[in-house]
Amino acid sequence: MVPPRNVVKIAVQMRDAIPQLIQLDQAKPLAAVLKEVCDAWSLPHSERYALQFADGHRRYITENNRTEIKNGSILCLSTAPDLEAERLLRGLQSESCEGRREALQHLVLLAPDMTFTREVISRDVLQRLGSIIEDGDDLGEVLALALRAFLELMEHGVVSWETLSIPFVRKVVCYVNMNLMDASVQPLALGLLESVTLSSPALGQLVKSEVPLDRLLVHLQVMNQQLQTKAMALLTALLQGASAAERKHMLDYLWQRNLRQFIYKNIIHSAAPLGDEMAHHLYVLQALTLGLLEPRMRTPLDPYSQEQREQLQALRQAAFEPEGESLGTGLSADRRRSLCAREFRKLGFSNSNPAQDLERVPPGLLALDNMLYFSRHAPSAYSRFVLENSSREDKHECPFARSSIQLTVLLCELLHVGEPCSETAQDFSPMFFGQDQSFHELFCVSIQLLNKTWKEMRATQEDFDKVTQVVREQLARTLALKPSSLELFRTKVNALTYGEVLRLRQTERLHQEGTLAPPILELREKLKPELMGLIRQQRLLRLCEGTLFRKISSRRRQDKLWFCCLSPNHKVLQYGDVEEGVGPPAPESLPEQLPVADIRALLTGKDCPHVREKGSGKQNKDVCELAFSVSYDHGEEEAYLNFVAPSKREMG
Repeated sequence: MVPPRNVVKIAVQMRDAIPQLIQLDQAKPLAAVLKEVCDAWSLPHSERYALQFADGHRRYITENNRTEIKNGSILCLSTAPDLEAERLLRGLQSESCEGRREALQHLVLLAPDMTFTREVISRDVLQRLGSIIEDGDDLGEVLALALRAFLELMEHGVVSWETLSIPFVRKVVCYVNMNLMDASVQPLALGLLESVTLSSPALGQLVKSEVPLDRLLVHLQVMNQQLQTKAMALLTALLQGASAAERKHMLDYLWQRNLRQFIYKNIIHSAAPLGDEMAHHLYVLQALTLGLLEPRMRTPLDPYSQEQREQLQALRQAAFEPEGESLGTGLSADRRRSLCAREFRKLGFSNSNPAQDLERVPPGLLALDNMLYFSRHAPSAYSRFVLENSSREDKHECPFARSSIQLTVLLCELLHVGEPCSETAQDFSPMFFGQDQSFHELFCVSIQLLNKTWKEMRATQEDFDKVTQVVREQLARTLALKPSSLELFRTKVNALTYGEVLRLRQTERLHQEGTLAPPILELREKLKPELMGLIRQQRLLRLCEGTLFRKISSRRRQDKLWFCCLSPNHKVLQYGDVEEGVGPPAPESLPEQLPVADIRALLTGKDCPHVREKGSGKQNKDVCELAFSVSYDHGEEEAYLNFVAPSKREMG
């Protein structure tokens, strides 16, 4: 006889007892189920006990999550969460170091469970943990466990980070600043300070004032990946929380202390593979550094600024006046102005008054900065570019200034200058950390590429937009290869000639047209059933292999991972938390299950609940593009399993 839909067959374990195989009626109150289980083992006072999932984080079973119990689930009978919280509190208050250590170990194990967390927080366990951390009597395992437990409990968001006391934060800062400290303590202390910095502006200022940048540089130079990653995480958090002026001052100091060179040699080119977390923080550091260009990009040239007028004259003089000579010696003022205007036109400005060209924002003054940098750091190439094009009379001259202005806009778009940092992106460019002034250096390579492409296309002024489109494609294709140095970028982008771009376009177009040709469409229709079967089989295999997903909260980027896969019989989704650096777990070891039969729908983008909760800010655009949710029946209500795909490729 088939059992009713709300009855599931499960096993219940207890230490030193024979397991019970029972049929759990989901309609029956949990207290009544507990009483029956306790009675079977002759245990009085069933209210002192609770049921937990036997694997994973051993979450407590409540009326809210009991629908997650499925046929074949294994539960265990344990102490009720309120009594367990009382027991652990006594252990934390023990005079014995061993007693405190055991209590902390158990607390770390149970802290991910929200039911248990509420019980311990209501009993002031956070305050007790705070005392252990502040007292610092044991700087080894006990302190590390206390920090880990504190972080786990705070992660639930029941208590705000802004409630932490200044003495507590200062004590954690001390652990970061100490020279001789247990290797397991400092990464946790850095992680706690990162959370504080991202969640509380006031306490973030305290951390900024108390943790010297030199100290973070010391941690970054230790050959310990976990410590390096956490130090970089705190560094980027401090930079994000700083004002524009403070951020510029901090970054200038870090570059003076050779942080860029260290990252390039010892982190990017380290023998150990770069972790996802470190890749994200390098992306943030790159984005914040490029963000320093934004004020110049958004500021138009001021025609009344003496300094800016002198910079424009310096640009003209570098091209047309040999060193030691000056324009129109002995000429009248009107004649000199006329000659200047003509030379500015030869320089490639659209107007005889160049200030009018540079009123456009973006790129504003950033275009002028790029042109000056090119003229000063590559004077031969600059003179050759200008003189070669200004002396032509065949309408094929490439306008230097106009090209520079448009190229600066293009580079800002490709490098996302001035855009908010993504919460998930890891798309940093190793080349960025390969040399100083990377943006201006990239411009120097790109403006010479534009001139080369202009000649290859035999372009005229009417072809200006076509040329810039080709250059955009050349730059975008080469940047996507992530060259490790500017020289490698130069080599690859120059190899991507106009002819090669045309060949690639034609190949891509033929591929697209070929797949749409009538004979191909007819053959595809014949093969469609077989192809759909193969695609379905391949996708099921991919689902069974599973994927690692990164947990993202509305507060900050998480360093936790979870894994989800389809069971071999294709009947349930199995999922659970995993540790960083560990390979994909076996499906049977995953604690959570979601029957495929209970799934209602698949949601993507803005329809996902975790995207709606995060709001509509620009920084959430990438999360929106990678987000999807599975809605399923959770008792009488609809629940969601929320995902953020690792990449657009995985999302597709």
